Amino acid sequence: MKRILTILMVVLTVLAISYPLTIFDDAARVVTITKEPQRIVSVAPLATKYLQYLGVENKVVGVTDWDDFEAEKIGNMVPLNVEKILSLKPDIVFASGGFQFPEIVKLEEQKITTVVLNPNTIEQILTDLVMVGTIMNKTIEAKKLADELKNYYQSVAKKAYSIPFEKRVKVVYLLDIPGPEVREIWTCGQGSYLNEIITLAGGVNIAAAYTGANGWLPVSIEFIAAQNPDVLLVANYVPGTEDQIKEKLKQHSAFKDIKAVRNNKIYIYDGNLLSLAVPQIINFVEKFYNDFYGGK
Repeated sequence: MKRILTILMVVLTVLAISYPLTIFDDAARVVTITKEPQRIVSVAPLATKYLQYLGVENKVVGVTDWDDFEAEKIGNMVPLNVEKILSLKPDIVFASGGFQFPEIVKLEEQKITTVVLNPNTIEQILTDLVMVGTIMNKTIEAKKLADELKNYYQSVAKKAYSIPFEKRVKVVYLLDIPGPEVREIWTCGQGSYLNEIITLAGGVNIAAAYTGANGWLPVSIEFIAAQNPDVLLVANYVPGTEDQIKEKLKQHSAFKDIKAVRNNKIYIYDGNLLSLAVPQIINFVEKFYNDFYGGK
């Protein structure tokens, strides 16, 4: 299905966009957009990021309470407040996959045009960027942005590729900070976009041989300590608490002796952004590379 979508995007890049427009979304659904959308409700922060990246956020009239974008709030991502969404008279609703899939049925029952975004690789992120751009009558602009992002991350990946495997740093991503009684922590593994970004940046993800739903899985604290990673990448959800996070990791009995902690190779990032497969996170290929190798 992704291949069909990619071919469709190439064709639409050449041809002028006209409505009604029919696309395949990331839930393998055939969706027809009858006119250029002027009123958008985004029921997932992931979708909002795509609209912002394309510069069409002025058309967003509603977002969930979990979104940091300023628009009328519609409530939770699950369950969706369909009555509130209807009151905003959207031309289109953008949703995410996974746990939101059951909510799509409710929107379809009300004949609300809905497009699902569910990317899980960099290639899918770029494909979805062009798909959303096409829906918004900005195919040329979206294709240009996608090409720029591709050229950008590939230029960094070429530098990282030249590093011999035995000299590459061992990395682990911590989705949260483990407390004293917590023996497992979630991380990214095979099949996740974040594992792909770590690899492109020249890192060796200690969980790359394992996978879970969309590539995310829990690993034990003992596993992390035994792997002795050179670098800790840590999600943070409260700005200004970076120093406290580092101190907690340094004091954790299982972590205090690993290389990353001993050498102060602990890097704190915006966990809200890193939890979204959106165009904005492709910049982390270079950020990670610089953290791994000092920008060399």
